[in-house]
Amino acid sequence: MAEIELREIPLFSEMDDQEVAEIRVIMDEMKFKAGQVIIREGETGSLFYILTAGHAHVLIQDAGGQEVVLHEVYPGGFFGEMSMLTNEPRSARVRAVENVTALALERDEFFDFLRKRPSAAIDVLIELGGRLHENDMILRRMVSRNANEVDEEQLTMGQRIADTVADTMGSWRFIIIQSSLLACWITFNVTAWINHWDPYPFILLNLMLSFQAAYAAPFIMMSQNRQASKDRIAAEIDHQVNAKAELEVGLILKRLDDLDKMVDDNQQDIKKLLAPKSS
Repeated sequence: MAEIELREIPLFSEMDDQEVAEIRVIMDEMKFKAGQVIIREGETGSLFYILTAGHAHVLIQDAGGQEVVLHEVYPGGFFGEMSMLTNEPRSARVRAVENVTALALERDEFFDFLRKRPSAAIDVLIELGGRLHENDMILRRMVSRNANEVDEEQLTMGQRIADTVADTMGSWRFIIIQSSLLACWITFNVTAWINHWDPYPFILLNLMLSFQAAYAAPFIMMSQNRQASKDRIAAEIDHQVNAKAELEVGLILKRLDDLDKMVDDNQQDIKKLLAPKSS
């Protein structure tokens, strides 16, 4: 890669030719094919990558196990800095969308570079701040899915009609209207204020109510089946959230165990230093 091309990358834009040449010497050029995974989630990484050609995606998995694109990296962009700076396992996966060429820096070499180039360190901090903000917004949306929203997306027209009918028949409004109609029907046919169209024992009325019951039962059953499906979705989401929480708690406990071991080791070292030397 030509020096002028390297200097076009924002991190190196304020360097002179000699500085660009010096930083290029300690960089290793790496090539990846389209679809190849550059960084795997969970692995320990000590490399910082600067993309010089191609296009890559930074990916994580949401609560449903689907891949979510956190960032799209183009020439001049970089990735792998978080794990390298914190010495923690990689928190995301990076995959090449097309053939990629990247320059890689080792941890110690990258730290030396930042110490010598404060302006580049500021650029890295600005980029990290922007990425953390974007990650926070994405993670807020994907912490867990809303069962009502998922169910609403899957509703068919028939299910919507069944829900509307069931909701209507299960309301006080329906009971009051139907009771009023039944009372008027019976009163008009008993008192004979007008011609009897359904004399006692109100066979026509019984037939209409039977039809209503025959059609209402399937509508109510369809609505109940959909509610059961919604409950299964909610239970699945709860399970996914609990599984993620269990994993995070396990990682926290492991970290606490490591810290406790480090404290014990330090205490042992201190005791050895403070112990009186034998004559």
